[in-house]
Amino acid sequence: MKKMLVILFVYMSMTASANSGKPVMIFRALPPDTTILSQILNLPLSSYIGKPVDSLFLVLPTGYTRRGFMPTGIGYTKGVYQSYFTSEYNNCFVEIFIDTFQFLPIPNRTPTTTWDMSLAKKETIAFIKVWKNNNICIYGCNNPAYYD
Repeated sequence: MKKMLVILFVYMSMTASANSGKPVMIFRALPPDTTILSQILNLPLSSYIGKPVDSLFLVLPTGYTRRGFMPTGIGYTKGVYQSYFTSEYNNCFVEIFIDTFQFLPIPNRTPTTTWDMSLAKKETIAFIKVWKNNNICIYGCNNPAYYD
């Protein structure tokens, strides 16, 4: 039954396209942003600048899907991130930039998967960015000092 409906829809689309002289475009509806994103944006993010990374981790929504380091080169990092992934079009992540490392030994030429996140949590937050759907910056954008 589904196959018949799909075939009928494709046939009707091609017929309409041939008759009108204009291509028929089919748009997929994207799911709405995750409710986690609105929870993150409701936090007073700028108030965490100058505080330990852990102070922000403690207030970010639970249920993150990944937490890790944002490397810029061999043995160097620009900070840490926490991401929330539901689907390709429904995800967000928080980048936490650290200017001066006091606890993590940087440079560190071992794989970032072996770095100590408990030490990173003690580092001081210099800047925060929030992204949605992998490439849309929605908070902390347009600051060339933090890798636009």
